[in-house]
Amino acid sequence: MSKIITVPFTENFLPHVVDYVYRHYEEKNKDLSRLCLVFGGRRPSLFIKRDLARRIGKAFIPPRFFTIDEWMTYVAYGSEVPLQGSDLDHCYTIYQLAQSHCPWVTAGRESFAQFLPWAREILQFIEQLDLEDVPSDSLKSVREHAEIGFSVPEDINKLLMHLSTLRQAYHQELERTQRAPRGYQYFQASLRVDQCDLSPFDEILFCNFFYLHRTENIVIKSIYDRGQAVLLMQGDQRRWPALSRIAKTFGTPIIEGKEVKPTNFNLKIYEAFDAHSQAGLVNGILENITDRESTVIVLPDGDFLSVLLTAVGSQLEEFNISMGYPLKRSALYTLLNLCLEAQLRRKGGLYYTKDYLSLLGHPLVKGLDLGGNQGLIRVLTAKIQEVLKGEILTDSSGRLFLDPEDIVHDEKLLDAVGIQSSTAMDMIQTIHQIFFGNFENIRSAYDLARALQNFVEFMQKHSTMDKYPFNDQITWRMQEIGDELKACAFAAETFDPRDLFKVLEQRLSSQMVAFSGSPLRGLQMLGLFETRSLNFKNVIVVDVNEGLLPNLNIYEPLIPREVMIKLNLDRLELEEEIQRYGFMRLISAAQNVHLIYQQNKDRTRSRFLEELIWEKEERSGAIGTVDIIRGAFEVSVGRKQRVIPKTKDMVDFLKSFRFSASSINTYLQNPYSFYCRYVLGLRIEDDLLEDPESRHIGIFIHDLLQEAFGGFIGKKPVLDAQFKKYFQKIYETRFAAVFGKAGRSDTFLMETVLKTRLERFLDQEALRCENEVKEVLYVERRFEDVINLNKNQVHLAYRVDRVDEMRDGTIMILDYKTGSMDPKPREIDDNVALTREYILTQVKSFQMPLYVHYLRKQFPGRAINSALYHLRTMNTESFLDKDQMKDVERILNGYFKALDFIISEIYNLEMPFIDDPVNIK
Repeated sequence: MSKIITVPFTENFLPHVVDYVYRHYEEKNKDLSRLCLVFGGRRPSLFIKRDLARRIGKAFIPPRFFTIDEWMTYVAYGSEVPLQGSDLDHCYTIYQLAQSHCPWVTAGRESFAQFLPWAREILQFIEQLDLEDVPSDSLKSVREHAEIGFSVPEDINKLLMHLSTLRQAYHQELERTQRAPRGYQYFQASLRVDQCDLSPFDEILFCNFFYLHRTENIVIKSIYDRGQAVLLMQGDQRRWPALSRIAKTFGTPIIEGKEVKPTNFNLKIYEAFDAHSQAGLVNGILENITDRESTVIVLPDGDFLSVLLTAVGSQLEEFNISMGYPLKRSALYTLLNLCLEAQLRRKGGLYYTKDYLSLLGHPLVKGLDLGGNQGLIRVLTAKIQEVLKGEILTDSSGRLFLDPEDIVHDEKLLDAVGIQSSTAMDMIQTIHQIFFGNFENIRSAYDLARALQNFVEFMQKHSTMDKYPFNDQITWRMQEIGDELKACAFAAETFDPRDLFKVLEQRLSSQMVAFSGSPLRGLQMLGLFETRSLNFKNVIVVDVNEGLLPNLNIYEPLIPREVMIKLNLDRLELEEEIQRYGFMRLISAAQNVHLIYQQNKDRTRSRFLEELIWEKEERSGAIGTVDIIRGAFEVSVGRKQRVIPKTKDMVDFLKSFRFSASSINTYLQNPYSFYCRYVLGLRIEDDLLEDPESRHIGIFIHDLLQEAFGGFIGKKPVLDAQFKKYFQKIYETRFAAVFGKAGRSDTFLMETVLKTRLERFLDQEALRCENEVKEVLYVERRFEDVINLNKNQVHLAYRVDRVDEMRDGTIMILDYKTGSMDPKPREIDDNVALTREYILTQVKSFQMPLYVHYLRKQFPGRAINSALYHLRTMNTESFLDKDQMKDVERILNGYFKALDFIISEIYNLEMPFIDDPVNIK
């Protein structure tokens, strides 16, 4: 009987394995426990045990099952499983060996954190050498070529020259420390297989292997030659070169029959335009599938899992996830990353306000339960944000950098929270300790591990994480990494905290979290490699896109591809064949196959899909005959417009309301926004996290100029050397108070830019004041007024930055602008029918006309003008030119006519507040 059995692609693989075991052991009353089955993964053993139990119908001792990794370990070390060691330990070993054997390789990357990416690449390369049993002599030719020089940077050439030395030293270190990572275990298995005691097994079945590393080839061939191995394969060597190589090694053809059996599955192809439309398509497909037990969803990209579960989770009663989910996609990782970033930007005891608010604004922090009421933390964080944005004025307001202790002892803040001061203080101190103090004074990996585990334990106890089942695995994995850091070889060594944070971030960001479930029940959600040896009636594959299926590492970041080719390690074409085999094997035995891809500017459909389409078109004899089902969201463009009817109480309120230019401008842009902001008192909070400096800078400059020029009220401003010295002093004092003394590079840059611009402003203002200004009348002055229009009376409030009396007798109102250029209003045409849209287009803002009107009342008979003072460009833009000054009455009447029109709309009981934004360019 042939020792290699081939199963056709179009048939389910595991039933053939079960049938072989039943016929050769159960029917012949042979001891099943002396049979060994080796698979690529663990999942097939569960299905085989279940199906054997159904077929035997009574209790039995099952065969021994091994994964290929477990089998190679068994061959090399027997029942004593060696310590593998952590990834960080092995990286640190490579780092130390590089420092001692070829220190020039670490030049420019002397710290462990800097060398860590190189260490990982070197480890992966050594693992490939071990897996493929590459002898040391082969590396000599690499060294010779490296001495001549590959077309790579010089430091890479130097590394290549010493790879053989590094590998040998690494192996010696593994022997000394009694550690054995995966590649080294395979290498040892290939050396020790002939001495391996296989007497506990009558027969060893190697099931559904496709590509074999050379070490695997050596091990399996040795057992095969001893007559104890049977290979159960799937596929045909005439189609798959990898199977042809195995057939050549074992001297037996791997063929399905005279011809390769054609596939006969029902194929449907779907085109999505993004991840959410793709999830929607999956949801629609599942609605038409009743046999969920025989259905699998294959996800080449773990990032898509959360989107998919959001879309389909509600209609699934039982499902199993058996694939890796990126830990970096979790909310806990994001929060931890905010903690580390705050430390990286910290200077002394001062934290960047943006980092502080980012952390407090995280949903897991706002949802903490520290006092038996989750809402308390939400109120507390909201009040802290209001203080730091200046909405509640305290000593902490407006700071760009802050000491957390100042927040703890801010009595006005504690009073504003509305709960007992001691309770609020305890909560703030707890938050500061866990998210800030916990990560200060980190000097070793052990310190960092302790901080990490304290953070995770606190979040497990006090946050809402337990409501989300994924978080159990995420917190467990983080705790495990903490244990790994505590036990690593360099745990007690002193490092720069920045390096330690970088090491932790790299370790966490590369982690995949596995989720537990029942592989034997419900719908399965698997990665492509988790489907090895398994078959399903209904197969749904998402992200059938180039770059994901196949997922190939085209660029080698460290070891040049020409080196890999010289060592016969070039896996690019081989990896594509492995992934194509896994994909085609899965769908070939299915009845219904649904393939979904995304088509947009960033993604295109996979070459595997193109191959299937071409085969269908070839069979039909016509191009373009394959139907593509395109996903789409149903969009209702007839959204009901938000309309708020007015009441008499509203109108009465508005008639007594004190308007400002800003409130009138808001109504011009959108009446509904005016209703929300000024009737209901609602407004969108300023996003201090997005750009805190711009708002602070504007307030800072206005307050600075108010203090500086306030002393000139009633006098002619003289900007001499003494004034500039005074100005510089108050500038430095205010800058330190508002922006802190953190000494950050970006703060230094901001201070330099502000200082330069203000110096230019003083130089220009000195000339203007000397030649044009007679006296400063007002600085940061508030006024109130009542205007009787043609139809309405309106109460108004003004706040002007500065008013000067000019030498020519003109009263000039100055409005400082620290941001972008604001266009000045244009005249109202008397012959145009007024509408809100026209007024917004022409006027844009009533601020300057209202300023001029009010000051004309204060200074009757005097020439009044207004100007925008752009502090970025040092340009002034006057509201009225010389000709308009002569006709100011007519011009202002045009603006008042427009104002009367708008106020009439606002007071009109029959005209509701409509959500009707006007967009102008």
